[in-house]
Amino acid sequence: MTMVTKLTGPRRERKKAAIRAKIIGTAVELFSRHGFADVTVEHIADVADIGKGTVYNYFPAKEDIVVAYMTDLERDLQARTMRFAHSSGSLDSILSGFILFQLRLKKRYHPFVRVFLAQMFLRTREFLPYLIEMQKAIDPPLEALFRGIQERGLMREDMPLAEIIHIFKTIQLGLTALWAIEGPPFHATEKTVKQEMKLFCEGLKGRKR
Repeated sequence: MTMVTKLTGPRRERKKAAIRAKIIGTAVELFSRHGFADVTVEHIADVADIGKGTVYNYFPAKEDIVVAYMTDLERDLQARTMRFAHSSGSLDSILSGFILFQLRLKKRYHPFVRVFLAQMFLRTREFLPYLIEMQKAIDPPLEALFRGIQERGLMREDMPLAEIIHIFKTIQLGLTALWAIEGPPFHATEKTVKQEMKLFCEGLKGRKR
């Protein structure tokens, strides 16, 4: 007689997390190889060797898998780049270092980032709710970064922080798109990031305390 033990507590949560990670990892690999449009939920389930219903239990649509992956990635990246809030140097060197460090961390995911950006630009209306959800992971660390810079007197205080962050994110999106299009070794991207940040920071400089 075989005993069936119901998973409870941490063990059950670990199993759920492992299944979620397997679905995301499989989907990301397939999207990177074949593009977003040519990969179905059935294909993801087959390669992951799990039921299609299991995939839908975790993600109602394949778009949700994309956003889950990008949100997890952004959370990790933002947490690892918070040291820039306390970096020494000029304002433009801090912000260009922040962007370039993030792009270096994303290098291994370059094919997937290209897929994601293509879908975001081609299907903006469908992706808008997912993009809004992603901002919940992106905005708090950015607010902490710019507040820390502002408190150190490196940035003027007479401009709304939310407005500065919005402009910065817009520029960063454009630079990320350039990075995605260019591909390794990203020499043009690195040069452009530094130039863009010099121009951006020219009007933001504060009186260093």
